[in-house]
Amino acid sequence: MESEIKDSRLIRMEKILTEKFSPKEIELTDVSLEHAGHPGMTKGSKETHFRLYMVSDVFLGKSTVENHRLVYAELGAEFKKGLHALEMNLSAP
Repeated sequence: MESEIKDSRLIRMEKILTEKFSPKEIELTDVSLEHAGHPGMTKGSKETHFRLYMVSDVFLGKSTVENHRLVYAELGAEFKKGLHALEMNLSAP
C-alpha cells in the first residue's frame, strides 16, 4: 500500500499490465495535458488520460471488445481513483 502512494499512476498501471499480460511490447503514455481545459479537468487533474499500445499472447483469438474488457478489468481500481480515459491499441503477436 505504501508503494502505491509513492508510485505514479503510470508506474502502477505499467506494473499491473506487465504482471497480468506479460506483453511482448508495451507503451503507456500519459496524454493528460492534451485534455487541459476540457470539462471536468481542473488545475489539479493529473494522470487522468492515457494511451496504451500493447502486444500480448493473452489477446490471441479474442475480439477487440474482449481485449478491452480484459484491460479494463485489471485497471478498475485506477478508474475508481481518478483515471478518466484510456485509449487502447491492443493486439496479439
